[in-house]
Amino acid sequence: MKTKRTMMRAERLKAWLIVVTAMLTAVPVICSGQGTAKQLHLHLDPTATTVQFTLKDTIHTVHGTFHMHAGDVYFDPKTGEAHGKIEVDATSGESGNDTRDGKMKREYLEVGQFPVAMFEPHLVTGSTGVAFDEKFGTQTISVSGNFTLHGASHAMVMQFLVQHDGQQAMATTHFLIPYVAWGIKDPSFAVVRVEKEVGIDVKAKGTLTSE
Repeated sequence: MKTKRTMMRAERLKAWLIVVTAMLTAVPVICSGQGTAKQLHLHLDPTATTVQFTLKDTIHTVHGTFHMHAGDVYFDPKTGEAHGKIEVDATSGESGNDTRDGKMKREYLEVGQFPVAMFEPHLVTGSTGVAFDEKFGTQTISVSGNFTLHGASHAMVMQFLVQHDGQQAMATTHFLIPYVAWGIKDPSFAVVRVEKEVGIDVKAKGTLTSE
């Protein structure tokens, strides 16, 4: 017959084995949970996206548009790290005046050499300073990256107002491009002085998916 002490030892051993088995079983679950973090993919629809520009001079204000060529942004919703490209067709610029538009593209933007303006995101953060999350609704985000125009790349931070329902997304932003400081020729002449910054307004639509 088993003694009371032997039975107690057996019970402690059994309990210890249960704990060890549970710990070993939990390891793959924990590891698999760490490996399931997914990045978000924002695909912008060029046909549903508008890019408008505004440039003032001493006589009047010029309004015009460009067409987005393509836009795909990938980012980690936990860390905010991002990559991808948003490309605008510089040859598509229109302001309602063919002569002015031809000169803009030929002499200032030099689209023969630099047909694309491009933004490459590096970091996406939320309005509270934390990483962009997956909550539905509307929120303001900051996107840091590099904007390439006229063959030169420049660091830039843009603020976006984003509305999304988990799949469909709409983003709007307004920012200024100091085109003269960025190396593009000043179009001012005689008594007509043109502002050295052009305003850009973007309204983009697309899909937001998890990959």
